[in-house]
Amino acid sequence: MTGPLTPEDPTSQPLHQAGGDAEQAERTVKEVIRWYNARLTEARNSGLDAETVQGLREARDQAAEDLDRLEDADEDETVQIGVAYAARLKELGAP
Repeated sequence: MTGPLTPEDPTSQPLHQAGGDAEQAERTVKEVIRWYNARLTEARNSGLDAETVQGLREARDQAAEDLDRLEDADEDETVQIGVAYAARLKELGAP
């Protein structure tokens, strides 16, 4: 094997496509942001307490900041963000 992300056969497709992690991480973070936006809309319609609404806003805002971080993130940070938000989606029960 020539490297951790390259196949043994140089004529076959690589196991890792450049940009794939960044695209997946971006999609995942955006999905988390959509989830929080939907909960905030529900909160406005149902009159949830201010503390819960504030917590949702803070979590959504953090996700938006992490989405911005992806623009300049190196490969390791991109993977970390992607994994963290995939776990968050699972935790939130999002499909």
